[in-house]
Amino acid sequence: MPPTTDYIRHAARLTRKLHAEASLGSPPVPDAEFWKTLAKALDEVVEGLEQNARGE
Repeated sequence: MPPTTDYIRHAARLTRKLHAEASLGSPPVPDAEFWKTLAKALDEVVEGLEQNARGE
């Protein structure tokens, strides 16, 4: 079964939002949701790498 990518995609959306806000002149300020989502996305990446290493 492939690993889920929901949080990875959500983290990417939040990052693009921060970039868009920064391009309008405001400093990018990651909020708590960003850091929580990023942590979960990294967990998904680790899970996928571990599954790949096991050959699943």
